[in-house]
Amino acid sequence: MINHSENAPASGEDQAAYVKRLEAEGYREIYIRKALREHFDLPVQEVIKACTGLSVARELELKDLRARFPTLNENRLTWKISQSLTISKDDARIWAQTILAQEGGA
Repeated sequence: MINHSENAPASGEDQAAYVKRLEAEGYREIYIRKALREHFDLPVQEVIKACTGLSVARELELKDLRARFPTLNENRLTWKISQSLTISKDDARIWAQTILAQEGGA
């Protein structure tokens, strides 16, 4: 189990600076979302909004999902991405197609 208290916000560090710092330190999006919830007590929709611009953390999350589920076809991968990242199926399908194309699949 991950201990988010080890990555508590620095004194005076706001949410935006906090998520950028965690991303720069190499954390995946799901970790950052959980840390935001723990330290800033934000509703889920605000956490999602705060993480929308974290392209590096999102890419790490997608790579982790694919590594854990390497045999999923496009439809199943789309669903898994949509559920894991709480994004629309249309957005998730774009990610799934991109991942599969990079693998030489789709």
